[in-house]
Amino acid sequence: MLIRRIVCCILIAAAAILYLFSNETVTLALLITAIAVPAASLGLLRFSGRNISISLEGKAPSADHRNVLLTMTNPDIIPVASVDVEVRCVNKRTGETDVYRISRPLPPKGSCETELEVIPGHAGRYVVSIVSAEIADTLGIWSKKAECSGEERLTVMPEMFDIQLAYTSSAAMLENDRYRAHVRGNDPGDITGIKEYVPGDPVRNIHWKLTEKTDKLLVKELGNPVTDQFLVILDTAPDIAQDPFALDAAASVYASVIQSILSDGYVLSAAWTDPDTGKAVIRKIQDETEASAAADEYLAVPSAGPSAFGRIERDIAESRYAHIIIVGSRIPEGIEAITNGCQVTLLLYGAEGSTSETNLTIAGFHRGSYQKELAGIEV
Repeated sequence: MLIRRIVCCILIAAAAILYLFSNETVTLALLITAIAVPAASLGLLRFSGRNISISLEGKAPSADHRNVLLTMTNPDIIPVASVDVEVRCVNKRTGETDVYRISRPLPPKGSCETELEVIPGHAGRYVVSIVSAEIADTLGIWSKKAECSGEERLTVMPEMFDIQLAYTSSAAMLENDRYRAHVRGNDPGDITGIKEYVPGDPVRNIHWKLTEKTDKLLVKELGNPVTDQFLVILDTAPDIAQDPFALDAAASVYASVIQSILSDGYVLSAAWTDPDTGKAVIRKIQDETEASAAADEYLAVPSAGPSAFGRIERDIAESRYAHIIIVGSRIPEGIEAITNGCQVTLLLYGAEGSTSETNLTIAGFHRGSYQKELAGIEV
């Protein structure tokens, strides 16, 4: 458009020079035409496209691409020479961005539809949005901005595989005696022991009768009821944030673990970091619908965002689980805080082999081979 403006200015200047050196009717008409045509085009632009609307609508996805329909409508009787629209597609999880630029004319009281093909490179939440829209005049010299708004969200699931989890007896029992005997919590109906008071113990847990008999301040150790059998955590992994293939592998393992536990009929909660608040999100999942809704959320979490693992620890302390499975690429800080009496399994991208200690199992997986490495893992 800038080049056309320069050319227009050159033509006007040339017509003016011709008129100055040859004061004739023809050169005067040429000068008037050189000035009047761009001016008329600008005037028509001011009145055209005042009420155009631009919208996005998602269509039924196929296996390898998603289609989004861009619709532009002109309800006025004045035609629009050209509408230039910029549409941006961003993968919220990996940060990948594609830009589409569409230029279409609009007839009077007419519309134009353009189908955009979004080919997802990696799993994640894709947000397709209209960034800007400009209306150009017939000559392509002038333009004005048009009001636009529109957004379509598409969730691309990672590759799912049958992980074939093998369950230990402690994980498969909702009220496990061994588990409850070692967990300290706040269930007044479950006293697991008596100990001497130390600063920080809740005053409400003081055992007053025994205190009077022994002349020592004694407190009751309370158990914490198991509310769910499994908590599956997707830990933020900034060290693999620049590797979308590694992110795909972690998402695939996470979604497959959820799917496997759900299909085997166990109670399940899923946790991840909220991208807006940086706090932990814990969702209870009981069926396929809730699993899909959860995927819409955790696949929108930026890979380089902050980890809410510390907040998850506090939530775990309030609501105990029989077994915690963490999918990530590192051993989270403070992992010891949640190994008190419950089984913990770490599935870590890039880790070699597997190790097992009391209540803690670490298994590594890699891109391209994780389906084989994790098949039949015991939880």
